[in-house]
Amino acid sequence: MKINKGQFRLSSRTQNFKFELHRGQGHLFSYIKNRVKWHLYPRFHHVPKFPSHVDVELSSLCNLSCPMCYTTTDEFKKKINRKHMDFDLFKKIIDECSEYNLFSIRLSLRGEAFLNENIYEMIEYAKDKGIKEVSTLTHGGFLDEKGFQKLIDLDLDWLTISFDGIGETYDKIRYPLKFDDAVSKIKKYSEIKQKRGVVKPVIKVQTVWPAISKNPEDFYNTFNSITDQVASNPLIDYLGNDTDIEYENNFTCPQLWERLVIGADGTVMMCSNDEFEEYKLDNVNEDSIFNIWHGKKLTDARKIHLKHTGMTDLSPCKKCYLPRKTKRDTTDVDGRLIGIDNYVNRSQTVGK
Repeated sequence: MKINKGQFRLSSRTQNFKFELHRGQGHLFSYIKNRVKWHLYPRFHHVPKFPSHVDVELSSLCNLSCPMCYTTTDEFKKKINRKHMDFDLFKKIIDECSEYNLFSIRLSLRGEAFLNENIYEMIEYAKDKGIKEVSTLTHGGFLDEKGFQKLIDLDLDWLTISFDGIGETYDKIRYPLKFDDAVSKIKKYSEIKQKRGVVKPVIKVQTVWPAISKNPEDFYNTFNSITDQVASNPLIDYLGNDTDIEYENNFTCPQLWERLVIGADGTVMMCSNDEFEEYKLDNVNEDSIFNIWHGKKLTDARKIHLKHTGMTDLSPCKKCYLPRKTKRDTTDVDGRLIGIDNYVNRSQTVGK
């Protein structure tokens, strides 16, 4: 069972090891314990008292219109309650997570987290409540030097910046953001960390593979010295175009034993890949995380996956990338051979 399927790292093993050490700095024992649980609980199909991790969507809105993103589709705009999470709801979520000593939360899911005007206060609240690892993902457009200084002061642990392509490719995909400006920002963040003598937040830059497939080493060289990790992902069928899908044999999804995913309006989804909320569990405005985690709908979904029938019995699983068969490709970066597990019968062209 592959626990973290899809993403591959362009960084070296040494760099990746440093990334993990720096990510866990200040609570390394708890971090290692959490990582062990993350990998073992799904393998033994153990349902812990509380999820190992909770995703909290600060905003389901985004100001960009990237050609490969499902948030640009009419279906998403019609089905999803697009909004920013209210601070009171966020507090309710964090209060319960704190009660059960949750290790990590991620303050992002489908939209741009920094569109939520309360994001800095939310990070502060989560940290004050004892959440050890707080992370978020952003396209970086709303973050500047002053904001990054705040993230350091608030002890944010991990910042992932989606950065698709270099030069004109980036400008086209991430319009109206500009490549040179975006790189300059990240260089400045690196300088700020060095001047302040801190390693957090660790910064990971990630891209979809087709945006850099012609020049992966150029992408790596651009960010290797100014970030903590450089990574890429095969392009997922977020637009729902694929029809000839092949699945892994006897697939059981690990996410149902790992994490709980909460949308900006409080809707709890089956997993982080149920972007269209096709299998809603409940809403944290009306029930607790604990009850939802142990509730009938998620229990039923786990039973279905234990029978390896998720792809036939659960709508989100039919379109998900996790159960899809992959084929191994390779690329050369910095004299190292990098393995890439691309999905069978999946176009690696942005926008398709």
